[in-house]
Amino acid sequence: MQPSPQVSAQPLRLLHFSDTHLYDQAEGRLLGMRTRHSFEAVLESALARSPADALLITGDLAHDEAAGGYRLLRDRLEQTGLPCYCVAGNHDHWPLAREILGHFAPPSGSIAPLGAWRLALLDSSLPGKVRGHLAPHRLDALGSWLKTNRAPTLVCLHHHPIAVGSAWIDNLGVDNGEALIALCADHPQVRAILFGHVHQAFAQRIGQLELLAAPATSVQFLNQSHSFAVDTRPPGYRELLLHADGRIETRVVRLTDYPEHPDLEAGGY
Repeated sequence: MQPSPQVSAQPLRLLHFSDTHLYDQAEGRLLGMRTRHSFEAVLESALARSPADALLITGDLAHDEAAGGYRLLRDRLEQTGLPCYCVAGNHDHWPLAREILGHFAPPSGSIAPLGAWRLALLDSSLPGKVRGHLAPHRLDALGSWLKTNRAPTLVCLHHHPIAVGSAWIDNLGVDNGEALIALCADHPQVRAILFGHVHQAFAQRIGQLELLAAPATSVQFLNQSHSFAVDTRPPGYRELLLHADGRIETRVVRLTDYPEHPDLEAGGY
């Protein structure tokens, strides 16, 4: 069982990571960048910057669906001593991930307590597909839970439920994202939808609902790009301050002077 932060007048600090793309081998590279090194650098920097209450990783934990990446992630998460929650991405072998990560990878549809807040953890992955989908019964279950639970809530998944402005990857989001957004918009206790997959920071508000993506801890994709393109921005994460009254303060933090750079000539991966 994971520790749970106590309800406090002080805001809770949630660190949102995504798209770690860890390899079985320590020196595995994604588009020229060693993803273990970049993840460990981002995690170390994030934990050193400010005390955290919990960690969230929104998918694509491993790139090659092998055990070594999941073992490294488990070991690093255990070392933090913090509650940590992971959801599945399209690159993940989720049965293997759950076997190795244990309580760090709860079943889809789980509701995780975080002080006065709740995290609704959804699996948007489809076996063998890059795009995502949310099973109707998962949306129904979330809707039923929201009808009877009024705690401020973050809905967390891998795929983006809304277009982010890059045509090539907007074709690879969750294909029923409109249904998720409509469901969340109907329940004002849902304060934000958190996601990854797009390898870039993103923020948009629809009414009271915020839609927030974390940058990757690995390679960044160029925003507002019609076709696949790599960005020169360094790896990073999103920090959220969660107030007991439901307010969110958030910012994106990136490494400074990170020594490795991606292959800008790459046409895909």
